[in-house]
Amino acid sequence: MTIETFEYRDKVSYSDEKACKIVLTECAHARTTLWCLKPGQHIHPHVHAGDHVWIVLEGQGLFLSEGLAEQPISPGTILSAPAGISHGVENNGSEGLVFASISAG
Repeated sequence: MTIETFEYRDKVSYSDEKACKIVLTECAHARTTLWCLKPGQHIHPHVHAGDHVWIVLEGQGLFLSEGLAEQPISPGTILSAPAGISHGVENNGSEGLVFASISAG
């Protein structure tokens, strides 16, 4: 087993069609993904069996969850979505939204 380090800015990539998902690392119990959304792109609220932590690195947006009020997010925001809780995001800003997603389970 090795420890991986990288500069996230080297991995940022956008798609005109939809939110871009870049898998950074996968281990036995967790996966780290970089998400890059252009203005207006979104990830619909959805549910997973495992826990998720999102760390906003760049841009502005809204955290979406069924039954909860939208929450503004910006660089430095850390979101924790326990297993079974819906979570999604919308880039409502004028620049790219980039966040790291760490999923366990």
